[in-house]
Amino acid sequence: MDTHSQIVRINSRFGLHMRPAAEISKVASNFDAIVVFYKGVRIAHAHSVVEMLMLGAFHGDELKMTSVGSDAKEALKAIADLLADYSDDQSPQDIDSEAA
Repeated sequence: MDTHSQIVRINSRFGLHMRPAAEISKVASNFDAIVVFYKGVRIAHAHSVVEMLMLGAFHGDELKMTSVGSDAKEALKAIADLLADYSDDQSPQDIDSEAA
């Protein structure tokens, strides 16, 4: 199994809140990989919105992200790209139209 890791920064001015966590979960479900976030001793699976919210990740925080599975590299890149490009200024309609 492939394993990949990288550090990601939370750019959202409100931190890792419900909307970006839901988007991450949606993206993660498209890959044959398990993606996990680490903040200190806290761990959250990317498939679990609740676990991601419980990380308490705020604007500017850096998280270690690790993925394992046949799509590990692709999953890591997709989620890292989503976090890098995420803007709190987008409305839910903007996000839905981008996903289509």
